[in-house]
Amino acid sequence: MDLSGSSVANDDQTIINICQDAAIAIVKTHDQTPGTGDCISLEVGDVVTYTFTVTNEGNVSLSNIDVVDPLAGLSAVTFVSGDANNDGILGVDETWIYTATYTVGQVDIDLGTITNQATATGTAPDASTVTDLSGSSIANDDQTIINICQDAAIALIKTGVFNDENANDCSDVGETITYTFTITNQGNVSLSGLELVDPMIAVLSGPSGDTNNDGKLDVTETWVYTGIYAITQDNINAGEVINQATVKALSSTNVVVFDLSDHSSVLEDNPTVVELCQNSVIALIKKGEFNDLNGNACAEVGETITYSFEVYNLGNVSLSNIIITDPLVSVIGGPITLEPGMSDISSFTAIYSITQDDIEALVVENQATVTATAPLGNIITDLSDHTSTSEDNPTITNLVNCQESIIALIKEGFITDENGNGCAEAGETIMYVFSVANMGTVELTDVIVTDPMVSVLGGPISLAIGAIDTTTFTAIYTITQDDIDNGFVENQALVVGIGPDGITVSDLSDHSSYLENNPTVTVFCYEPSISLVKTGEFNDENGNGASEVGETISYSFIVTNTGDVALYDVMITDPLPGIVITGGPIAILLPGEIDSTTFTATYAITAEDIENREVYNLALVTGITIKEESVTDESEVTVILPGVLDVTNFEIFNGITPDGDGLNEYFQIVGIQDYPNNNVKIYNRWGVLVFERDGYGGRTGKENVFNGISEGRATVEKNKELPTGTYFYVITFPTDNPGKSSYSGYLYINR
Repeated sequence: MDLSGSSVANDDQTIINICQDAAIAIVKTHDQTPGTGDCISLEVGDVVTYTFTVTNEGNVSLSNIDVVDPLAGLSAVTFVSGDANNDGILGVDETWIYTATYTVGQVDIDLGTITNQATATGTAPDASTVTDLSGSSIANDDQTIINICQDAAIALIKTGVFNDENANDCSDVGETITYTFTITNQGNVSLSGLELVDPMIAVLSGPSGDTNNDGKLDVTETWVYTGIYAITQDNINAGEVINQATVKALSSTNVVVFDLSDHSSVLEDNPTVVELCQNSVIALIKKGEFNDLNGNACAEVGETITYSFEVYNLGNVSLSNIIITDPLVSVIGGPITLEPGMSDISSFTAIYSITQDDIEALVVENQATVTATAPLGNIITDLSDHTSTSEDNPTITNLVNCQESIIALIKEGFITDENGNGCAEAGETIMYVFSVANMGTVELTDVIVTDPMVSVLGGPISLAIGAIDTTTFTAIYTITQDDIDNGFVENQALVVGIGPDGITVSDLSDHSSYLENNPTVTVFCYEPSISLVKTGEFNDENGNGASEVGETISYSFIVTNTGDVALYDVMITDPLPGIVITGGPIAILLPGEIDSTTFTATYAITAEDIENREVYNLALVTGITIKEESVTDESEVTVILPGVLDVTNFEIFNGITPDGDGLNEYFQIVGIQDYPNNNVKIYNRWGVLVFERDGYGGRTGKENVFNGISEGRATVEKNKELPTGTYFYVITFPTDNPGKSSYSGYLYINR
């Protein structure tokens, strides 16, 4: 047997050497999706998942497969799938999948990227090692880069607290405001190089809040600065301090961020306003000094008082346009300006010339007013005091009066009883005479008498020392009804004279003495009285000529003031049960005045009244004088009631309208022609006979009838139309009658 060889000369085995090409590839991807601008919005704590795809790119199997990613903080790379035979051998046709996770940190966001590369390693059958850097595909070895979106932003809030160091509840120059500056990172990247600037505060303290003490404002950090500001007068005048601070910083990519402070919101940029208390207070002291120009220690007309004014700014704001006004004098000086705590004692002056009235009063008393404008435009004022800035008492300058001019007046009144009845009446007069006496030590000139009630005739005159004048001055006063009502006239006159030095003297009159000042009182007669006349008319409502229960009596009242004084609240009362009085009270009833319309009354008759055939009652009128005295009068009246008709063929109508229209032209009595032996009389309301006829009605009942024409022979003019009103009839039958021998009742004429 012969073994094969590569030649006849040997038995070598036949060997085919196969070319081995060991190669490995790794592709690395992540699960994040880019947004606008190809960056990915990530926050601290977000998790990125990486996927590693390993493939055998050679022609031999690979063992000891190892995937390594040097990214710090990356979780362990974990095999997921692909080892079909589960033998740890990466076959030529196999793809293995690995994953790892990474938690995003602030450093990543500050850098703006997460960049890294993985390495895949395998061992060939010949123990050689193959490796590959990861790429985005098998064809490249590009690093895996995640571009992180960066949003750099900063915010500043500035708050201020007023410090009332002297605890007076108001702001003062030099007191302070403590400002707090709160800076927050409103973006997603750390900020460095922070600069806080407040143009009002030179020195700022801080920051607090740099937890890492690295000089970077991290996203989660809040830095706080403080500053102290000393208040100025301008601030107080403005009533507030308004200001803004600014902050700027650099992002990790050197982007400058900037913010103006707001007082409360990170989203706004409004100035910080600290309101300051304003206390606008001004005070004025006015002093007066008498100038005794002739040196006689007495005040005289024309001498002067010099006034000085001291103005004080007692508040905490500047005051401008300060002026002083005085109703007594023209003030010279001003306007001026005063800062808080300042005063002015020289800018304002005034001179006052003394008058006779001042000398008689022995004092000059007055107040001035100071006015100023506060910084916000409000006007403040103060009334002057004579010594204190906290009070408002008038300035009083005492004067010495050395004059001896004295005058006195007596006024007497005499009633002129023109009608000689011994009593004063409205329209009559009072004659006044005046007696003027000079009771001083100097002659008086230009003496006149005035009286607010009358025009005084006579004068002016001169009066020597001790002289009395009783004839020059007279006056007439016409008495009014109000005077009569009061019962008297009371008044005073005034006498005025001028001394030789021009000083005016005066005196109020007295009724009998030069030494007193009592009014002159003239007393009148005083006789209040009142009169009442009451009348009544039966109302035959059903027109049957008879009285029935429920039919009424109408009463009228005539009230007359029969006295000499006015009467007030005039009222009528009537004790008749069931009577209803309407009207009144009469507010005022003058003397002689008659009222016949205000009061009326109605009374419903009863069965008892019909049985009595009459109604009697008594009314009372009451009035009050101006002195609250009561006056009264009574009036009684009896109303006769008609009886009851006994037959149905006899009827009396109680109304006529003689106006020519053919209806109700005469006083109709149905059936009277059946009783020709009759007599009819008609009376007016005062009982005066105005018509009488025998055989009334004649043969037809329409003859010899009453048609509203007077045929009376005594007090009423014959053949004269009677006026509208109520009248009374009486019908008598001497022999035959329709049921009764006589009938009576009322008859109403309406024209």
